Amino acid sequence: MRAQSLRKCLQQDTERAKELLLKNVSPPGSIPGAIVASPSRSNPNYYFHWVRDSGIAVKAILSLYQSATQLAARQRYFDLLMDFVDFSRDIQRTATHSPAGLGEPKFTIDGEPYSGPWGRPQHDGPAIRAIELTRLAFVLLSEGKRELVREKLYDAKLPTDSVIKTDLEYISHHWREPCFDLWEEVWGHHFFTRLLERTALVEGAALAMKLEDAGAARWYLEQSRALGDELLLHWDPGRNHLVATRDQGGWPSPRSGLDSSVIVATLGGYATDEDLHLEGGCAHPVDQEQVLATAAALESTFEVMYPINDPSKRIEGIAIGRYPEDRYDGYRTDSLGNPWPSLTIGFAVFYYKLAERYQRLERAVLTSTNLPFFQRLPLEDARFRPGEELLLGDPRFDEVVDALRRKGDAFLGRVHHHINPDGSLSEQMNRFTGCQQGAPDLSMNYAVYILAAEVSEHQPSSR
Repeated sequence: MRAQSLRKCLQQDTERAKELLLKNVSPPGSIPGAIVASPSRSNPNYYFHWVRDSGIAVKAILSLYQSATQLAARQRYFDLLMDFVDFSRDIQRTATHSPAGLGEPKFTIDGEPYSGPWGRPQHDGPAIRAIELTRLAFVLLSEGKRELVREKLYDAKLPTDSVIKTDLEYISHHWREPCFDLWEEVWGHHFFTRLLERTALVEGAALAMKLEDAGAARWYLEQSRALGDELLLHWDPGRNHLVATRDQGGWPSPRSGLDSSVIVATLGGYATDEDLHLEGGCAHPVDQEQVLATAAALESTFEVMYPINDPSKRIEGIAIGRYPEDRYDGYRTDSLGNPWPSLTIGFAVFYYKLAERYQRLERAVLTSTNLPFFQRLPLEDARFRPGEELLLGDPRFDEVVDALRRKGDAFLGRVHHHINPDGSLSEQMNRFTGCQQGAPDLSMNYAVYILAAEVSEHQPSSR
C-alpha cells in the first residue's frame, strides 16, 4: 500500500499550493492577467510577469478549471484564463517594439517589457504559452465555444491578431536562431526550448486544421519535422546523456551539458503519444532510452553533490538541482547552487508518467543505454540484461512499474520534508540544511505541485 500519511500530507500541500498560486495571479495594482513569478520585490526581485513561468502557472489553472465541480470555482478559473489571454495579447503587441520581439522574457505587472540588461531573447516562453493556450482552445472547442476561440485565441488570418497564431508564426520563423536558455544564462541552441517549440508547432498544426487554416498547419508541421532532426543532435554517446545546449556561449566556463531541464522538457513536450492531436511522432517520450540515461546521470550526480541527499539521513527521494556547475544560490551568482523544489517535483511527475507509459505499452525495453536507469530502481533482486523486453505478466515488469511509482512518491516526499510549516515553498532548498531560500512563494513551485498531485492521484497503490 502507498503510505496514507504521505497521501494526506500531499493533499494538504496541494490545497495550500492552490491558494498561494492564485495570490500571484492578477495581484493588486496589476493589469488583470499578469502573473508574478514571486511576490518578492527585493533580494531577489521576482515581481515580474515572466512569459515562461506564467505559462506553467496557466497549465495548472487550466487543470483546475477542468477538474472544478462547483460552478463558482469553474467560473473563477475561466475568468483567470481569459484575463491571461488578454494580457498575453497586449504584451505581444508591446513586445514588437522591443529589440527581442516576442523573445522578450519578462514584463512589469502593467505590461511593459523589462528595460534593464538581461539574457534576451528567450524563445521557450512563446512556445510554452502557445502549448497551454492551444490546449485551452481544444477544451473550449469541446464546450462549443468555437467563436470565442476564433476571437481570442486563433483567428486563422495573416497578419494575425490572435495570441496563439502570433506565437506560432514567431516560433516557426525563428526556431533556427540561437537564444538564451530557460535559466537565462547560456546562449545557444537548447534541448528544452527546441522540444517545446516542436510541441507547440505540432499541437498548433492540429488546431489550425480544426479551424480550417490548412496552409498554416502544413507549414507548422514542416518546421516541426526539421526541429525533430535538430533534437537528435543533442545526444552525446560518449557521455551517455542528452546535452542541454549546443553551440554554447555566454558562460565563463564550459558546462558538462548535464541539465535537469532536459527531463522537464519531456513533461511539457511529448510525455505520451496521446498528448498529440496529430500524428507528429514522439521525439523524446519519457521512456526513450536517451532520456532515461540522462535521468540516471542527473540523479547520480545530485545524490552525491548535495549533503541533504546523504543516505545516512534516511530521507527518501533525491533533491534535484539545475546542473552540476550551478553557482546561483537564490541571491548571488558566485556561490553554490542548490536543489530546487520545482525540479524535484518534476522528477516525481517523470516517474509517474513513465509508469503510466509502460502500463499503456504493456512492455519495457532494456538497452545498454538505459541500463543505468533500471539499475537505480529500488528493487530487492533485479537482474537486467541489455536487449531484454519485460512484458505485462512478467513479475519483473510489475516490480519495475511499482518501483517507478514509489520513486515518484519519494521525490514528492522529499519536497514535503523541507516545506515551510505554513506550506510555502521558495525557489531553492539549501543543499546543507534543506531550508527554503531564494525567492519566496514561487508561482512555478505551486503550479508544478498542483500538476504533480493530479498525476499522483491516478497512480494505483503500490504493493
